[in-house]
Amino acid sequence: MSKTDKDAQKALETTPGDDGPAPDDASTAAPAEPAAPATGRGPGRLALVVALLVALLVAAGGGYLIWQMQQLADAQADLAARSELETLRDDQQTALGELNGRVTNLNEQLESRLQSLAQLENRMADQVSARRELADRVDQLYRRMNSETDDWRIAEAGYLARMAVHRVRFNGDIAGALEALEAADVLLSGLGGVGIDRREAIGRAVDQLLDVKRIDQVAINRGLDRVADQLGTLPLAAGIQRFETADTTAGARSDAPAGGWQARLDRAGDRLMTGLSELVTVSRDRQVEPLPEPESRFLLQQNLRLQIESARLAALRGEPATYDNALKRIDDWVSAYFDSSAESVSAVRERLADLMDEPVKVERPAIGETLAPVLNDGGQS
Repeated sequence: MSKTDKDAQKALETTPGDDGPAPDDASTAAPAEPAAPATGRGPGRLALVVALLVALLVAAGGGYLIWQMQQLADAQADLAARSELETLRDDQQTALGELNGRVTNLNEQLESRLQSLAQLENRMADQVSARRELADRVDQLYRRMNSETDDWRIAEAGYLARMAVHRVRFNGDIAGALEALEAADVLLSGLGGVGIDRREAIGRAVDQLLDVKRIDQVAINRGLDRVADQLGTLPLAAGIQRFETADTTAGARSDAPAGGWQARLDRAGDRLMTGLSELVTVSRDRQVEPLPEPESRFLLQQNLRLQIESARLAALRGEPATYDNALKRIDDWVSAYFDSSAESVSAVRERLADLMDEPVKVERPAIGETLAPVLNDGGQS
């Protein structure tokens, strides 16, 4: 209780009330002079004033207490806010530190990317420079090739013309020579007026080759194959008998071959004729009968096939004499040992006659002199 409250309480205790007992000294005191009649409101008014003062004091104290409590609450709230602010500040500082770390990492990555980009730009610049240099070289090479195109075409055409001359001269290959000259003409066609003389020379050489009568090698091989296929079905001549001449056969076998393949072939044919003449005889009645032993017929067929292959080889080599001799020998053997009256034998002999009419020698025109403007060496190749 405050001092003001205590003073107010004492004042209430010493102030006489309306219904309270009179003090002792008042009863013993002499009667005072008669005063003016009291209205009865003075003490009550004082008490009211005092009560009001007390109430004001109490209210002031309560207000002060409330104000203190409010201040304390405000201080506590301020303290709590400050604590929250400090916590928030710490959190913000932590987040800011993390953000700074991330920014630092991003800056480092950005620097690394920028360095990589700079390196890539340098490489691209180097590649651009290399491409420009390569383009310059290609351009130079292209200009050089354009400047040397005529010389290259002329040299290539000369090589093809020389190849055509060699094919005709050494191989008799008319078709191959025509192909080479055609390729040379295609090369020279790109020269314009520069290649007119050379193309005219190639045209004259092509005309010479086209006038050559070529060998129908396909027809010759087909005819020889048909003759070989029919040998096994040809009927033998009538009245053929077998004779034993072992000594003559042994002597014929003891002869050692000498000379080239043509000489060996001729000797083999002579031995066959000798052996057959000693082994068989041909009667005049011409009745068709098989040989007594299969070995004799097999030997005859194998020698005929040997002559057929000889004619085929001679046709490939362009040797008309050897070709005609082989076919004539086949015809003689067919006429001597097979039934000439049979249709199959007659058909074989007719086919042999047709094969004899086929040309096997290739005419080889001298196209070297004609191609002299292309060869640039006076036609000598």
